[in-house]
Amino acid sequence: MLGDSEAWAARLEKGADELYASAINGIGAMPAKGGNPNLSDEEVMAIVDYMMAEAQE
Repeated sequence: MLGDSEAWAARLEKGADELYASAINGIGAMPAKGGNPNLSDEEVMAIVDYMMAEAQE
């Protein structure tokens, strides 16, 4: 859903901190760190930042 601002609207309302936590720790069927435990928290946060920016364009 990268770049789909409508699909991201509810996620963006939650704020960056909650999105970081979900991406780092996993949520629902989504595994922690997108299934790549070798990623650092900072790398995951950078990915989330990128995805949020794409959703807002």
